[in-house]
Amino acid sequence: MPSDRGVFIIHRVPGRVRLGVPALRRDPSRAAEIAEMARACPSVVDARGSAWAGSLTVEHEPDVALEAVLSELALIPELSDCGCHPLDSLTPPPSHCAAPAEPPSPDRTARLVVKAADRLNSASQVVPPQHVDLKLLVPALLVGSGVLQVMMGRSSGMPHWITLIKYGVDAFVVLNHARIQGFFAGAGAGAPTGGETG
Repeated sequence: MPSDRGVFIIHRVPGRVRLGVPALRRDPSRAAEIAEMARACPSVVDARGSAWAGSLTVEHEPDVALEAVLSELALIPELSDCGCHPLDSLTPPPSHCAAPAEPPSPDRTARLVVKAADRLNSASQVVPPQHVDLKLLVPALLVGSGVLQVMMGRSSGMPHWITLIKYGVDAFVVLNHARIQGFFAGAGAGAPTGGETG
C-alpha cells in the first residue's frame, strides 16, 4: 500500500490523470492549495484536490505526454514523488485492487446500485433534521440548479439546464407518488359534481 508521503496514479485517460496523494487526506485547505498550484503548471488545464479521497485530479492538454505533465507537477513539494519514477512504478500494483467476487454483469451492477441506494436511504433518514424532507429537497435542488443555470448562463461543468429540471420533476413525481395520488383523490372528493346546485 502507498505510504502517506507517496504519490501514485489511481486512473488515467488521455488528457486526464487522477493521482493518489495521501498527504492531502483530511486537509481541505491544503488540497485546494495544491490544486491551485497544479493549475499554474503550463500544460494543466484544470485541477481539483479531494481531502476526502486524498487525491488530485488533473486535466491537461491532450497533446502533452503524461510524463511531461508529471514532471511539471513534481515541482510542487507534495507531488515531488510523481516526476521521479517511471510511469509503471507510480501505478499501484494490481494486488491492491481486490478482484470482484463474481464477474461484472448487469445483474451484479443492479444489485450493487440497489444496495448503495438502500444504504443512502438509511443514512438520509438519520443525518438530516426531522423537519427536512429529502423527497422534496432533492428534486427542488435539481430544479433550482437548472433555473440558476438559465438565469446565470450555463456553466461548463454542469449538465444542461433542461436535463436538471427534467430530472428534478421526474424525481419529485417518483419520490412523492403516493402524496400526489392522495392530493388528487382529496381534490376529486371535495370538488362539486355537475348535479349539485348552489
